[in-house]
Amino acid sequence: MPLPLNPGRHAVATRPRAGAVRALLVALALLVAAPAALAQRGLNPVPGVTSFEQQFSVGTSAIRRVLYLRPVAAPTGRVPVMVVLHYGGGSPEAMANLIRLGELVRDTGAWAILPEASGRAWNHDPRRDRPRSEDDVELITRVIDNAAGSLPIDPRRVYLSGFSSGGFMAQRYACERPERITAMAYVSATLLDSLAAQCTSAAGLPVIGMHGTADARVSYGDRVGLASAPDTARFNARRNGCLGLPQRSRLPDRVNDGTTVDLDLWDSCASGQPVRFYTINRGGHTWPGNDVQVGLRGVTTRDIDATRLIWELFSPYSR
Repeated sequence: MPLPLNPGRHAVATRPRAGAVRALLVALALLVAAPAALAQRGLNPVPGVTSFEQQFSVGTSAIRRVLYLRPVAAPTGRVPVMVVLHYGGGSPEAMANLIRLGELVRDTGAWAILPEASGRAWNHDPRRDRPRSEDDVELITRVIDNAAGSLPIDPRRVYLSGFSSGGFMAQRYACERPERITAMAYVSATLLDSLAAQCTSAAGLPVIGMHGTADARVSYGDRVGLASAPDTARFNARRNGCLGLPQRSRLPDRVNDGTTVDLDLWDSCASGQPVRFYTINRGGHTWPGNDVQVGLRGVTTRDIDATRLIWELFSPYSR
C-alpha cells in the first residue's frame, strides 16, 4: 500500500542516507519538488512540469519509491498516463531525462509514473522470483490501482513501456496482468523462455517492440534462455491472434547517423490490436531518438523518436 500522503512538504534536496531512511519514511510519503530541488535530485527541470513522489510498501518490509511527472496546470478531467520502467542500474530520474519524458508531459498533458526497481534491477524472470517483498508485478499493480483511485488518472488509458531490464519487466507485466494496462512497449529487450512457457493466454493489447541489430548487451539474435528480437515480436503477434506474415516497410532515413529502421506490422489480428516491431539496423543498446549517451552502448538512431512514437501510436487506444 502507499504510505500516507503529506502534501505539505515541498522540496527535498538530496536523497536521505540509509541511517535516516526509517525516520523519514514515517514522516514523508509525498515529496513535491521545486525546480531547484529537481536539479539537485538529478531530474532535469522542464518549464510547465512538476513532480512528486510516493512511497509504496510491498510485502512486509520493502519500501519502494515512485516518481510522478505532471503538468503544473490542474487537469480538467481524468488524464492518460505513461508508466515507464527504467533500465537496469538506472533510476526514475535518469530514465525520465534519457527519454525526455518531461517534454512529452508538457506537450500532451499526460502524466508519467516511474517506479524504482529494488536494487535498480527488475524482478522480470518468473523462474528466479525474489521474496514477496520484492514482487515487482505487485508493485506495478499497486501503483496503477493507487493512481486510478486517488489521482486524476484514467484507468482505461494506462500505457506501459520499459527499456532494457525495464523492457523485460514490461513484457512480464503484460503477460501476468494484461487487464490492468491498455498497451505495452519494450525497447532493447527480448522474450525470456521462462516467461514464454507461462504466457499462454491471449493478450489483446497493442504492442510495440524496438531493437538494434548491433545491440551488444541484449542480442538481436537468439541465445540460451532468450528468444531473438524477431521471434519475440512473432510471439506477441501470436498472442494477439495476428494472421500471416507482417507488412514490412523501410522508414524514411531522416538523419545520416549510419542507421536505418524497418517496421514489421501485424494489423490483421483476432484481438483487433496490432503488433509493431521496429528493427534498428546497426543500432545499439540505446533508446531511439535520445540526444545523449548515458553509458549506453552503440549507435542511437535518430530516424525515429521512441518516446513520441510510442505515445502517438498508443494514445488513441482506450480499454
